[in-house]
Amino acid sequence: MTVKPGSWEVMKKIIAIGTISIFILTLGFSGSGCTQAQQTAVTISTAVESSTAETTLIEISTEETAAKEKVPENFELLYVPKLIPDESLGSLPWFDIIEAGIMQCASDYGFRATVIGPPKADPAFQAQIVLDNIGKNFDAIIVCPLEDKIIDAAFERANKAGVLTFSNEGYGLKNVTYDIAAMSNQAYGEAMMKAGAAYTNGSGSYLMSVGFLNSAAHNAWADAAIDYQKNNVSALTNVLGYSKGTDRFEDNEDPETASKKLTEYIENNKNLNLIIGNSPSTGIAAGEVIAKKRLKGKLFFVGTGMPVTIGKYISEGILQEGFFWDPYLLGYAMGYIAYQSWLENVPGDGDSISRPDGSKIEGYENLAVGINANGGNIIYGNAIESINAENLESWYSKFANYGWPQN
Repeated sequence: MTVKPGSWEVMKKIIAIGTISIFILTLGFSGSGCTQAQQTAVTISTAVESSTAETTLIEISTEETAAKEKVPENFELLYVPKLIPDESLGSLPWFDIIEAGIMQCASDYGFRATVIGPPKADPAFQAQIVLDNIGKNFDAIIVCPLEDKIIDAAFERANKAGVLTFSNEGYGLKNVTYDIAAMSNQAYGEAMMKAGAAYTNGSGSYLMSVGFLNSAAHNAWADAAIDYQKNNVSALTNVLGYSKGTDRFEDNEDPETASKKLTEYIENNKNLNLIIGNSPSTGIAAGEVIAKKRLKGKLFFVGTGMPVTIGKYISEGILQEGFFWDPYLLGYAMGYIAYQSWLENVPGDGDSISRPDGSKIEGYENLAVGINANGGNIIYGNAIESINAENLESWYSKFANYGWPQN
């Protein structure tokens, strides 16, 4: 397993990954020329509903850890991202920036944080890291799970041992102290549809993508967007209809697949004037297809996308708006919530994520608490970000300051 110490390094070079698919990613790295944009799309909400992974459930004492005096230096958390590749291959900047946010929070408040990640995107590796570190010095463990079921089992054992458990993108976890989300799935999906309605003046027809039909987040966003359209923008209609499952298309987290499908849909739907891409791959493909077919200003795009994936197309007026969340601020929020929970000051509805000086973290000024379909607790921010022609340069600068140049 790959271990990263508590102090974080400056971002390394972008690695080349053979495909955007999270399933291919689990097989390891290749030398093929995948673009930085394609590699980035893998890191955003790629968790799917499955139960194929296996791990070793070793016997662990369920006695609670000895009580500690509640002072910052006695608190230590472990962060487990989806992947930390071998150093010779570089790093995944998205998770490095989340780590940076966690480490800044740890520095601000005086607690300790460590990052241990699997060398390949395998849920069994993630679960084993959790199990291996129960009964050690960690008071809290944060995981960005590749697959919920196997992490839920590991978290159950951690909880019994007195370890607080947290996740990001743990949409189906039950045995979690809190899943920590930058925003609710409903708010994110609605934000994309509201933007799409604005660009089309609320009329015409649209097409909706997801990575896979079992991609938990993508489908929740699609549900929220479609529901909002049906209830608020009746003159804008879905070209795929409204039967659940067939009202959206899969792009398999692959720009090439997305490009082929978009081309077919465009040719068969002459009145199509909006593409909404829940999958980041759709934005990459839409930029290429709209330009190739000379539909700039006629066919609009909004959807999940960052400067590195679709900034070029936004700057050229081909695509209109990309949605995402700031990984650095998310990392800070995760560290803060874990620390405050250990102090038994769990943030509730209306509370905020704050620095020690009292200043609030943008997008986390008014938290909401909820429960997922499996009974797991969730804390939401309202930290939806978007890039458009007006603010693109400022986001290029911000990510460059994070150590991840995107242009």
